[in-house]
Amino acid sequence: SDGVIRWNLLQALLRRAAYIVEGALLAVCSGLLGVVVANAIRVLDYDQEPASVWFAVDQWCLGLEAGAVLPLCALAAYLVFSAAAVTEKCSRVPAVVNSGDFGDSGTDMSRHYLVQYIVNSAAGFYIRGTRLTAVWVFKLAYIFAVLSF
Repeated sequence: SDGVIRWNLLQALLRRAAYIVEGALLAVCSGLLGVVVANAIRVLDYDQEPASVWFAVDQWCLGLEAGAVLPLCALAAYLVFSAAAVTEKCSRVPAVVNSGDFGDSGTDMSRHYLVQYIVNSAAGFYIRGTRLTAVWVFKLAYIFAVLSF
């Protein structure tokens, strides 16, 4: 049917977009995690005397470095949460299609077939073959926070 063809087109578009973006997204998030962990190690391994004149200057520089990383962390979180939002929106499509009224009683079976096809296709944003959902992103955020602090 026409709905299946359109859904296949949309799913192919989502898969291709995810494939193109996944490498850059993983590189940005991995690099950012490395920078945050390196800054945390540097702050925790700080061993200068508080009486030193350079102590205040070094603390100020550490604060600037940490402050420069925070907007990048926020941007990376926004990107990952936006990608997960695509998957969450795709998971709501079957309910929207099922609530549609196609006019005659003969289309109930075709609508049921289309809804089941959409559910079983599991469209969404995939990274390395794993479906990126909001639950998955919250787990990653938790791991990121644990490794950062």
